[in-house]
Amino acid sequence: MRRTLWEGVRGICFDLGGTLVRPESEPTTGQVAQLLGISLEEARAVMEQGAKRRRITPEDLARDLAAAFRRPALVGPLTHVLERARQRAAEPELFPDAKPALNLLRERGFALFALTNSLGSSIPAEPPQAFRNLLDRVIYSAETGAVKPEREAFAAVEHASGLGPDHLLHVGDSPRADVAGAAAAGWYTAWLDRRMAGGPLMTSARTVRLHTLTTLPLLLPAGPAPAPATTSEASR
Repeated sequence: MRRTLWEGVRGICFDLGGTLVRPESEPTTGQVAQLLGISLEEARAVMEQGAKRRRITPEDLARDLAAAFRRPALVGPLTHVLERARQRAAEPELFPDAKPALNLLRERGFALFALTNSLGSSIPAEPPQAFRNLLDRVIYSAETGAVKPEREAFAAVEHASGLGPDHLLHVGDSPRADVAGAAAAGWYTAWLDRRMAGGPLMTSARTVRLHTLTTLPLLLPAGPAPAPATTSEASR
C-alpha cells in the first residue's frame, strides 16, 4: 500500500488571506500606513500589539489610531478603510482552488479549520457564507488574544479540534507566521507559495512547499488517521 506524506493527520488548518481568500492589492494595514504616513512595518507592529488581539469596532480603532499618531482629522478616512475591510471579511472572495480542495478534504472526513491574524474590527458578525459547510470553525486572533507565529495561536486550534500537534497540518502562505509558527508548535506544515512553478517540494522532514491547493489532497491519505485507543480500550 502506498504511504502518503502525512499519514497521521486528522485535522487541517488553513490561513485565510493569501491562502484561501484573495487579498486586496493593497492590504488594510498598508492602507492604514499610507493614511498615517508611517511605514508598513510600523503599522504591522502597532496592529499586532493591540488591534489583532481584541475585538473592537472600526470606529473605535480609527479613533485609537488617530489619537496615537496625533492625526485627529484622519478618524473619518481610517473608519472608511476599516469598515470596508469588515465588509470584505463578511463576503470573502475565495481562490478558485480553495473550495474544490476543501470539499474533497471534507468528503474524506478531515476536520477543517482556519486560523487568521485578523484585526478585531474585521471579524464578521456571523460566519461568512463562503465558509459554511467547508470549515468546522474560523479562529480569529482577536478572539484568542494570540497571533501567529505564537504558540498560543496554534494551541487554540488544538483545543477547538481536540487534536494534538502530531495529528494537525497547517497550510499557509507566510514562511514566518504560518510555516515557522506551526513547525515550532510541532505540527506538520505546508507552505503555499502561489508564485512557485512546478510540483510540490519537500523543504524539511515535516514541511512541503506547494504552489496550489489542488495538490494538497494528493499528499494526504484517503481519510484521517484513526483516533488512538484509550488505555481501557487497549487493555480489552
